[in-house]
Amino acid sequence: MSFVIKLGSITNTQRAQKILSKNGVATKISRLSNPKPSDGCGYVLKANSKDREKIIHILNNSGINILGVENE
Repeated sequence: MSFVIKLGSITNTQRAQKILSKNGVATKISRLSNPKPSDGCGYVLKANSKDREKIIHILNNSGINILGVENE
């Protein structure tokens, strides 16, 4: 099972992916098909749900602004 982390811009999404990769977490950059205005540009990271808490913790400690987290 996977989930997505809404990050708003491609730049933040790329930064987050790089930080997570350095911490041994694999993610995939994707784009929402119908982003809402609150989703920014609609870029998200897809990741395995088993890593959910670890990912959120790493991103929060790295200063990455998370706009939302949703199950797929």
